[in-house]
Amino acid sequence: MVVDDTKKPESSSTTDSAKSIFESPQWLEDLLKPFEASPILYAVVVGGALLLLLWLIHLFFRFVIVRPLAGSGLFRISRWIPVSDLVKTKVLSSVSMLLSIMVVGIFLQLLPGIDDHFIDLADRLVTALGIFIVAQLIVRCGRLMDVVYSRFPSVGRPGALRGYVSVGSFLVYITALVLIVSEILDRSPVYFLTGLGAVSAILLILFRDTLLSIFANVIVTTGDLVRVGDWIQIPGKNADGYVIDVSLNVVKVQNFDKTVAVLPTYTLVQESFINYRGMYNAGGRRIKRSILLDQRTIRSLSEAEIERLASLPLMDKAIDLERKAIGGSVAGDLPTNSGLFRQYVEVYLEAHPRIHGDPFTLLVRHLDPTPEGLPLQVYCFVDDTAWASYEAIQATIFDHFFSVLSAFGLRTYQSESDFAETTPVSRQLDVSPEGMLGTGGGADA
Repeated sequence: MVVDDTKKPESSSTTDSAKSIFESPQWLEDLLKPFEASPILYAVVVGGALLLLLWLIHLFFRFVIVRPLAGSGLFRISRWIPVSDLVKTKVLSSVSMLLSIMVVGIFLQLLPGIDDHFIDLADRLVTALGIFIVAQLIVRCGRLMDVVYSRFPSVGRPGALRGYVSVGSFLVYITALVLIVSEILDRSPVYFLTGLGAVSAILLILFRDTLLSIFANVIVTTGDLVRVGDWIQIPGKNADGYVIDVSLNVVKVQNFDKTVAVLPTYTLVQESFINYRGMYNAGGRRIKRSILLDQRTIRSLSEAEIERLASLPLMDKAIDLERKAIGGSVAGDLPTNSGLFRQYVEVYLEAHPRIHGDPFTLLVRHLDPTPEGLPLQVYCFVDDTAWASYEAIQATIFDHFFSVLSAFGLRTYQSESDFAETTPVSRQLDVSPEGMLGTGGGADA
């Protein structure tokens, strides 16, 4: 019994010390005493004061404690995680808010003269807010991981984990929503999960596009199908321009007329589209255009005509190529003006300073004859991918080709309403200095 008597004072002192920790200070009791007469006014004043206190503590932790500590290097996990990433992804903001909620929760226990029901409700609201901030912190940490992982040399592209972060964010917030509702209503989360299973079919119908976009976002980002800044073209969707945003639900494409096409993300998975990123990365933009030769002007050339053409720039190499091409054919075959022109076009493109050589394809070929003429197709790559520069180079090249056609006795196809050959004189070669030599100098340029 003596032992028991000695323990009682010790236990009593421990209890008293624990109570003293959560006893409200006298100044706080004096400050709130005028409002105790009206429970509603008291609750409003206390609630507003708590919100103001939460905001002030958040600012204090964020700008006085957390950011200075981050700047001092204590938060630098490695050289891959600078402070700017912590600020940009707002991880520090979530940490400071979480600390603020913890302080407010402790301060709530110090308030004097408050009804137990009010204390219980306030505790549940603070807990619910804490759950939301924790969920937000998890999501922002996921975004931080995405930024850090995308910076690795083996990855080297932004948003490498964006799809997984988007799906994870959706699941984290759904879980947080269930926990918040269960905390506010003071019910077990299992109660809401069983009810959620009963309406899952309805939810699948209501959120069908969202769910499809979530998994499509994973495919698009992890497969690196589309990035912000890519030029894409989606046939039938009025989308032909640069991607300005790839979010969880939609993809925004700014067309060249400055309109913005907004498409569900799953459109990029369900339908085919063209991404021109490879063209920009390769540094060459393709020319694929045909000249329609009037088939009535195609004929063989005599040796005298070939000698006259040989004096023109680049023609010596074109003539050699044409002679080699017909060397293995039937004996007696003579070079044709269309064949010689085709060789000249190829030689001209090979000598052009703005046309790519190997490993890019350079091809000049005949396509199947049509009622509108014989297509001579030019297939090559310009070394400038900018739209305006590319079009200017392409136009200059074809201006030259059209201008030298008469030197080979060729014409482009024109409908009979526009062009009717009156005499065979129009089929003769025109290699006069006024007609050809002036443009031939441009071939060397």
